[in-house]
Amino acid sequence: MRVIVVGAGVVGTTHARQALERGHQVVRIEREAEARGAGLRNAGRTRGSG
Repeated sequence: MRVIVVGAGVVGTTHARQALERGHQVVRIEREAEARGAGLRNAGRTRGSG
């Protein structure tokens, strides 16, 4: 299976790694040259920072 992960932060990188470990082909897309944003998830609420 081919998997596209949008965002190379902690969550995106974790999902990409797990997909690779399961034998999938993975492409990560990140808008910045270096991943620096962070997603904050807590108690069902989501907000971005960075």
